[in-house]
Amino acid sequence: MENQPAEIFCFTIENQQFAIPLTCVDQVLMAVAVSPVPNSSELLHGLIDYHGTLVAVINLRFRLKLPLKPIRISNRFIIANTSKRKIALVADEVYGVIVPEIKDLISADDLDTDLEATGILRRDDGIILIYDIEGFLSNQDEILIYDTIDNTINE
Repeated sequence: MENQPAEIFCFTIENQQFAIPLTCVDQVLMAVAVSPVPNSSELLHGLIDYHGTLVAVINLRFRLKLPLKPIRISNRFIIANTSKRKIALVADEVYGVIVPEIKDLISADDLDTDLEATGILRRDDGIILIYDIEGFLSNQDEILIYDTIDNTINE
């Protein structure tokens, strides 16, 4: 898996393990109050103010087709950088950084071309689905977030 990141940042949602490239992670925060955006997609929990910048809080449960739950004080926000903006991913728990061994990595394409994950890491405690941060947001999602933030700033 030549495109697999050297270091990945691991977290859980609904007792499932996920990871994104460590290079995308800016910071991990305790859950904070989220300002909901009326009439927005279920993909968007709302917005937070992150050091003076409005950041979209992404509902990964919706994106990953997991049971939807409200944000709890025990959740963590992973502030991540996409090529276009910072986003906040809501995780149940974070586990930190792993440097996977090549022998334990499987390309997602080897298993199922429809799988959204880019890779899978086999570990003694289960598997970790590795995602490209850009894959969490479609072009339509990006437009939705941009419009939501733009409309919020201009109100």
